[in-house]
Amino acid sequence: MLNSLAIDLGATLYIPSTHEAILDVANLKKYPQLRSLVFCAEDSVAANDLPKALANLARVLPALEEAPLSRFIRPKNPELLEELLTFDGIERLDGFVLPKADLENLPRYFKVLERHERFVVMPILETGLVFDLNSLCELRDFLAGSKLKSRIKALRIGALDLLSLLHLRRQDNETLYETPLAYVMDQLIAVFRPAGFSLTAPGCECFGNPELLVRELDLDINRGLFGKTALHPEQVGIIHAAYRVSERELMEARAVNDPSRPAVFRLGDRMFEKAVHQRWAATIEARHEIYGLKN
Repeated sequence: MLNSLAIDLGATLYIPSTHEAILDVANLKKYPQLRSLVFCAEDSVAANDLPKALANLARVLPALEEAPLSRFIRPKNPELLEELLTFDGIERLDGFVLPKADLENLPRYFKVLERHERFVVMPILETGLVFDLNSLCELRDFLAGSKLKSRIKALRIGALDLLSLLHLRRQDNETLYETPLAYVMDQLIAVFRPAGFSLTAPGCECFGNPELLVRELDLDINRGLFGKTALHPEQVGIIHAAYRVSERELMEARAVNDPSRPAVFRLGDRMFEKAVHQRWAATIEARHEIYGLKN
């Protein structure tokens, strides 16, 4: 259950592959509270800086140490993914984040990765396909029937790209759920989660407004969206604190999982039915195991 909603990812920090400190970050010398990290070789790297990014990754990968941290690379395209798979030390990664995922490039990405069974993947939903329900269902069916389905850690929602397609940018004081993306994210949940896919929460680029991030995290969690993208290291601790559970939530979850209780029971002012609340209870238990109790 720990991975079923990507809860264990925590805050996923993206860092450009050109960054000189990526080895210290990847080995937890910096930001030791990190749980997941993405080396970006896509939008955060200018085309003329790509050789520098690849040279940096070639230096860093063999020096990666064992650490309680999931590490990924986001390649620009399937051709770059194939090149990266030849690098020394690539086996020290956990997997790859696949940008601009659609029905044209995912088969190409997956064909490359079928030969490398140890890696998990996280496709990013961030193209115009997301706004069309029929296309979303086609994508869901492709993923559900793919040989790589069991290796799909989560589907990531690329909010910045989606807002860009709408010619929009969020305001400094509004959560994503106060933009047109609220409907889109709810639709993604409705399409993909019943088919067994986890979805992660988009990042909050207004990192100077921690109160906004906290408000948005509450709305993420209400929708079962975890593994939130962190666009700045200062956000990591805030995200992890939001994933802690209250004593009441933990008490209720343990009651649902208590075999001595009947199938339907009352606890405080709420009714619980084991058959329908077990997944919720397992999520609470997983959050408690990883992040602990709220202060």
